[in-house]
Amino acid sequence: MIFPKRDSVYQNLNTSFTNFGELLVDLKENNFTGVVQVSYWEYEGILLLDNGNIINAIEESSGQIITGQNAVKNVTDKAKEKDGAISVFSQKDDMITLLASVANSELIYENLSTEFTSLKALISKLQNEEHTGYIEVAYEGKQQAGYIFLLAGDVIESLLAARGDEISGIDVLPRIIELASTSGATFCVYKAAVEEALSESEIIKVSFDLPQLLEVWSVVISAVESATDVLLGKNTFINTFKDTLIEKADEYPFLDPFAAKFQYQDGVVTFKGEIKKNFSQGLGVGLWGTVEALAERAALEGKDLFGPLREALDPVKQEYQSKLDRFNFSAIIPELF
Repeated sequence: MIFPKRDSVYQNLNTSFTNFGELLVDLKENNFTGVVQVSYWEYEGILLLDNGNIINAIEESSGQIITGQNAVKNVTDKAKEKDGAISVFSQKDDMITLLASVANSELIYENLSTEFTSLKALISKLQNEEHTGYIEVAYEGKQQAGYIFLLAGDVIESLLAARGDEISGIDVLPRIIELASTSGATFCVYKAAVEEALSESEIIKVSFDLPQLLEVWSVVISAVESATDVLLGKNTFINTFKDTLIEKADEYPFLDPFAAKFQYQDGVVTFKGEIKKNFSQGLGVGLWGTVEALAERAALEGKDLFGPLREALDPVKQEYQSKLDRFNFSAIIPELF
């Protein structure tokens, strides 16, 4: 995949001597936004990171291109093999958003020629249409190519590649246009699959952070269970929780206890199966529905459940606040966080 490589953080780290997992952890802790490139002979894989989170990936091997969650796994596995090269390039937020979107792009205009349209006029048309995607410019008789990246109609980056070398930046755009008018060129226009990319990014982020997410859900649910059972009796929480999950399973099928994908037992949450972007949303709906049912029961017995719940969750907030913020628990269960 073509992308600007001018802002290098690391170049050609040997995979034989680089712990790729530790590198990703370091980039996450530093809220890195950019591209991690993994290269071997006839292989290239890239991970796109936004504030340290992997939001998409592209793998190209033997002429085949894979994107999304499968590409994330393949690239991270490949980086553990010997004699490859790892490079890291920082990017602006809007460029990463665009690259994540163009990973799955649709060709809408193919081989438009300067004989019939000017590149400048084409760019103007796409700007008026608020196009998101890129233009690929192939120059006649030259081993050169230009790339113009647009996000919602704004040109945010351009790149000119020739014989393995490249220059990039907004100031390169006039040179790309000038070469097209003097040398002749053909243009291909690609439209980015924005909605698809956003959906895929959410799934990737949840999947990549799943162990940490399950850990946080485990301590949160366990705290609610402990406070409830002290107030209302042993196994009160788990019985109500299971009933609530069954009720919510029509909207969130992975919560169905009989499907055996999601399980909460002895203070630990486990999940088997393909993760969905609404995982936390569904679990939050199930937990809050349980709390509401239990609070009503407590009120009928002249007891207050919310006071004990807040006390039980206070130490959880103190110890796990950074993870609670990362996984947006204040929006998932605002009544408790």
